[in-house]
Amino acid sequence: MSDNENNTGLSAISATIRQYLQLLVEDARLNATEKITRLLAAIALASLLTIVITAALLFASISAGLALSMIMNPVWAFIIVAGFFLLLMALLIIFRTQLLLNPIARYMSRLLLPAPKTTKPEDNDKSASIPE
Repeated sequence: MSDNENNTGLSAISATIRQYLQLLVEDARLNATEKITRLLAAIALASLLTIVITAALLFASISAGLALSMIMNPVWAFIIVAGFFLLLMALLIIFRTQLLLNPIARYMSRLLLPAPKTTKPEDNDKSASIPE
């Protein structure tokens, strides 16, 4: 082989490696863009739902207070409604891990981490085969 053929082969290999690395960088950019887009969309949806649910709860609590005020003192009616929301807040604080932290952690791990490799159930079941 001559030096010219070696240089041509090496330049072809280096061009292929360079193109492969560029494709890897482009793939990483696209993956990051997709994940950031999905994360921002989830944040936007959660924000909008929070605003709508807050408005609905506001009107529902005013309605409940007014309905209760027809059968009891209006001050006590609104104190009962406020007590309900304090109880709801206490339950959210007590169960924050199950209700808030775990679902957010699951969503973020599904979004950012690769899916685990699944194995066949029969591979994990060592009790199925009986040694003789």
